[in-house]
Amino acid sequence: MAIEWNVIVYDKPGTDRTACRPQHVADIPQAVNKGIVTSVGAIYQDVEKTKFAGSAFHIIAESKEDIIEFLKQDVYYKNGIWDIDSVIAHPIGVACRLPKKMDGVDASKF
Repeated sequence: MAIEWNVIVYDKPGTDRTACRPQHVADIPQAVNKGIVTSVGAIYQDVEKTKFAGSAFHIIAESKEDIIEFLKQDVYYKNGIWDIDSVIAHPIGVACRLPKKMDGVDASKF
């Protein structure tokens, strides 16, 4: 049974996601529109948001293994940015979800 998971994946130390970021961001609407990702965003090392630390997701999946397989399809993993061994995933029960619009996301599904 698929459930919603709170997922964090850290970037490998010393990597720079800047070159891959446009493709990563462009791929987000497809995952959202398929009903896999319900929220996603960067996590940072600093409050000024100048140094990336990794990524945070809410993902619909049956298992942590399914989450890992999903993450392995991302340009950040394929380009050696994400430390796939660092993935933290916990089932989550969302009590409230506020919308944030993104170009390409079909909000009528939510």
